[in-house]
Amino acid sequence: MYGFTARRTAGALLAGGALVAVAACGPLGSSASGEKNGTDGTGAKAAASPSATGGDSALSGAAHAVQALDLVKKAASGVHSAKVESTVSIGTTMSIDYKGAIDWGTGMRGEMTATYTGGAVAEQLKDAGLPPSMVGRYLPDAYYVNMGDAMAAQLGGKHWIKYTYDDFAKLTGGAGSFLKDAVKNNDPVKSVDAALAAPNTANLGADTVRGVPATHYRATLTAQELTGKAAGNLTAADRQALKETLDKSGITTETIDLWVSKDNLPVETSVTATATSGATPGVIKTQTFYSDFGVAVSVKAPSAFDTTDFADLLKQGQQSS
Repeated sequence: MYGFTARRTAGALLAGGALVAVAACGPLGSSASGEKNGTDGTGAKAAASPSATGGDSALSGAAHAVQALDLVKKAASGVHSAKVESTVSIGTTMSIDYKGAIDWGTGMRGEMTATYTGGAVAEQLKDAGLPPSMVGRYLPDAYYVNMGDAMAAQLGGKHWIKYTYDDFAKLTGGAGSFLKDAVKNNDPVKSVDAALAAPNTANLGADTVRGVPATHYRATLTAQELTGKAAGNLTAADRQALKETLDKSGITTETIDLWVSKDNLPVETSVTATATSGATPGVIKTQTFYSDFGVAVSVKAPSAFDTTDFADLLKQGQQSS
């Protein structure tokens, strides 16, 4: 049995791991709003225009790719929910598999099971007596994670820890505001937004993703672009904080790959960057598959009697130190 310091460390470890993983599901420099952009809520407007997998004979190269991805943004914003399978790897620090369903229409809602499959984080969770798989629930105001029976024994029988998005910001230092937004607005539109901000977005041709015919697009953004146009609505201070974070990690570019179905919906996204310095050097990669767009997603906060607040845990730790 381990004491409060270990509990707090495990909680912070999981929060940081979950945050990095969720943020990695979208580009580092994207801040998508999830607006419907004039669609009728079903993506009908996009379907009536030249499809991402088709083509307008008057357009070619990057111009066609940009137009096609704009249709994808509109379609995905209109449908705004899907089943998700994602694999996140961050050098030797962690590897995580995610599976569940999310709705990004009015703030993040959904439930995902995260399984830590390798890396230092998985070992630390094991040493702390925590299970490798945990259920997380996303609501517009907070993220909840079920830490399992071992942690509940240390938390007065409470299985769930509640992290407000401000808690995430505090845990992540200089880039907290950006990463908080990334967790709150994590959806496939983010990858599309970032690709649209890249000057070199290209159509790589036809492909197949899990049996679904798709068109493959790729964009590469420099660190300057990640903190510029691709950074969306970030304030000047937040852009500077993000720049400092990228500088410290040695990340100079990010590559975004998207595979889009004939319905103008993303069926796979892949985001890759390489950190050459900092606390977690190595290749950072997220591969995400989307299916069953429009699926109904119903999720609610766990019982208050079975939930403890991460902010309260921090206060207890400060008082005991």
